Amino acid sequence: MRTVRHDSGGSAPVDDGDPSVRSLAQDAISAFVHAPIAVAVCEPDGVVTRVNDAVTRLLGYPAAELVGRDLFRLVDGPLVAAAVEACRSLREGTTSAVVHETRFRTADGRLLDVRVTTSAVRAGTTAHPHAIMHLEDTTDREDLRRRLQHEATHDPLTGLGNRTRFLDELQRALPRGERHGEPVTVLYLDLDDFKTVNDTRGHATGDRVLRAFADHLRGTVRPEDTTARLGGDEFAVLCEGTTARAAGLVVERLTDGSWGRGPGDGDLPRVGVTVGAATSPGPDGRHLDPEELMHAADAVMYAAKARRRG
Repeated sequence: MRTVRHDSGGSAPVDDGDPSVRSLAQDAISAFVHAPIAVAVCEPDGVVTRVNDAVTRLLGYPAAELVGRDLFRLVDGPLVAAAVEACRSLREGTTSAVVHETRFRTADGRLLDVRVTTSAVRAGTTAHPHAIMHLEDTTDREDLRRRLQHEATHDPLTGLGNRTRFLDELQRALPRGERHGEPVTVLYLDLDDFKTVNDTRGHATGDRVLRAFADHLRGTVRPEDTTARLGGDEFAVLCEGTTARAAGLVVERLTDGSWGRGPGDGDLPRVGVTVGAATSPGPDGRHLDPEELMHAADAVMYAAKARRRG
């Protein structure tokens, strides 16, 4: 006996006795269950109603622990607000699909980079409005991107930021300091007679000196300060919210001669450090741009070197 019914949206009648209809339903179920990409069906508010096996493999949770939960609860804490905001247009009905990148915490505690594509299925198309989420693991791609980004902005010998990263940070720090009425200080550092070390002890020893000083630099400044190797034996520190007087205390710690005395450093030649400091706003109250501030700190450093030679 063939049964003809109408779907709740009032569209054309569906013939339950039609083999093609049965085949389509079976194929849809099979496509969902066996899809290689993770698929979750959610209520409009984000609560999961169904997941396929790929979701459980991706996140490490059994289906029973995912159904009835909001997947946003598994998003890495600092990224939750961005994930919720990305899906706001779906809830408001202004778009039918959104794509955003986020990070999920898996059952074993790992953080997984995931590209989430969410589509809204509205009332009228179906009797029960819902959302479909596709989750794609992008961890390998993101790891490669982060590695390339790190290599482009960091010195490979010391692990400090390079000139490009330092100038980028300075470019952002100066307007921020101006807005908040806080000084920004740059320290420009140069190792004394470093060329002599390379010439008499070899470049391998010179590299050890550079790495030892980089460790000293990291251990002396605040975690929020930006450190960089500008090239050769020149280094820099960006200190936000730091007056010239406070920077003087940092300079004292940097030049106290204590560095390079750690385990395995006993044969390192002693190398002095000359530092120049400049602060924006300057003594006349004028705010300096990045080039002016770097040039001012560099000039103070070379003046100090000249006095020492004299």
